[in-house]
Amino acid sequence: MSNLLEIKGFIQEVAEAIAHSLEIETSVVDHNLVRIAGTAQKQVSQVISSGVIKKIFETGQYYLTDHTEKDAHCSKCPQRHQCKEKAFMHCPIFFDNKVIGVMGLMCFNDTQREKLISKRDFLLSFIQNMCELISSKLKEHEMYKKEQAMYQKIECHNIMLNQIINTLSNGYIIINNENKITHINKSALKILGTTRNKAENKMVTEVIPDLEIKSVLSNKEYTFYDEIKINKKTYGVFVNAMKDNEEIIGAVISFKTLDKIGSRVFSKAFHAKEITFDDILGQSKKIIEVKELAKKVSVNSPNILLLGESGTGKELFARAIHCASDRHANPFISVNCAAIPESLLESELFGYESGAFTGASKAGKPGKFELAHTGTIFLDEIGDMPFYLQAKILRVLQDRTLEKVGGVVQKDIDVRIIAATNRNLEQMVREGKFREDLYYRLNVIPIYIPPLRERKGDIELLVEYFIKKYSKTFNVPIKRISVEAMGILNSYHWPGNVRELENLIQYLISVSNSEVIDTDILPNKILGEKNASDINHHNGKKCKHVVPLAEIEREAILNALEQFGDSTEGKLKAAKALGIGKTTLYRKLAEYKYK
Repeated sequence: MSNLLEIKGFIQEVAEAIAHSLEIETSVVDHNLVRIAGTAQKQVSQVISSGVIKKIFETGQYYLTDHTEKDAHCSKCPQRHQCKEKAFMHCPIFFDNKVIGVMGLMCFNDTQREKLISKRDFLLSFIQNMCELISSKLKEHEMYKKEQAMYQKIECHNIMLNQIINTLSNGYIIINNENKITHINKSALKILGTTRNKAENKMVTEVIPDLEIKSVLSNKEYTFYDEIKINKKTYGVFVNAMKDNEEIIGAVISFKTLDKIGSRVFSKAFHAKEITFDDILGQSKKIIEVKELAKKVSVNSPNILLLGESGTGKELFARAIHCASDRHANPFISVNCAAIPESLLESELFGYESGAFTGASKAGKPGKFELAHTGTIFLDEIGDMPFYLQAKILRVLQDRTLEKVGGVVQKDIDVRIIAATNRNLEQMVREGKFREDLYYRLNVIPIYIPPLRERKGDIELLVEYFIKKYSKTFNVPIKRISVEAMGILNSYHWPGNVRELENLIQYLISVSNSEVIDTDILPNKILGEKNASDINHHNGKKCKHVVPLAEIEREAILNALEQFGDSTEGKLKAAKALGIGKTTLYRKLAEYKYK
């Protein structure tokens, strides 16, 4: 089992940053039930006997109590008479689907307890994100150890080494025991702002004057770490000795971008999984066309507006665009404008200075735009942005500056904006609910993501993918779906799109008791849209479901287009086959938002 002790220092930094930000004590316990980090009024390295902690390791579920004296588990704790906690929240830390630790917030006074109660949902989401952060850091540490082991075995063969290190996204340099650079990858050349001819066969101190590596090559240390500034950006530089029969023959130098601990705590970008366009599943013509367009506009940094219904995967596209851009090594910050209370949205987006308002942190707080500097910010549900804040967003777009709440200093900001909405912004502009100048600033490149019902052939592909994914997640044998059930799913309207399909598959895997997912466990909502007489029976008689005429009409038109194609000639043939005029067909397609 991976050991949290290996990144104990990092965990302690996170714990202290959380406690400083939230003003609530923090604790982290590993799989041996030993407290390895924290700020609580208890000693680190103490063995925990709490039944609550053990329960979380067993169930993988978070646990919260707002009154320890009334809690059933606390009443059974052998340390209850010495415990000073008034309330707490504990969340599991997962690694490879196993609980390897528990992070908790502990309240020792009424002020902390009231904060935990009043901000329960926010704090739960926050701590769960911090648990993911620790898990991600441990994975990074594991990969780093593997990299070390790999480079100790690699022979210094020019072609092989160049092929290997050029596949790595981080900057890598290999030097011999004379301090000369023998290999350098493209990422390192970009970081240093130099060329291969100017770097290879040169002394490493000529290329990186501030780097100290004598201790590694003189056998005093086998690894070395330093932080140096290169072209106005600070990097963590790892130097690892290469050995042959215990003799050091050179070293591997790797670069990793450093973020302040505050940014790490507040930024999901630090641990976000890289998403590529290959992760967006689909073989239908429409989804392929959308992916091709998104790939083309990813390279540069124009603003993008993603349009489409809820659940179509707009954030997935935003992340793929970011990862395919020249900003991929920098933060990706996601903000749901509809999920944050209007009173908090301004400070969340732009941050605030110390003492900006009652309850503000003494240290202030960076906003989402500041965290996204040099990277990408994804503004989901932009149509729900309050009108008064739209002007501040426009200033960021126009002047590339921002001003924190309670601040007086304009700060330069370099950020790409990807916005998304399921609302009709043009209509909102006409109604005076959305700024026209902001709309045209955001709508540089509009991308329409089709709903699932228009992606013919993709439903079966997604069903198979989600069945495999959640069978593994739930640790059950991989199930298959019957032909009849698949037929019903193909004919369903999917108002919730891919998100609804994913949730349905989780439900079906959970309730199914056999190897085959059949029609008998499909929800009534799904069955209700099936235009067949042999699905449900009532009093021994077949019940026919009544389908609205508008839905039959829509299905007939889309089927005709699928048969004849959506070119001008194909649409004329479809209109003729349907017995309607060309004008009527185009009007209907406009109603369906068919493109």
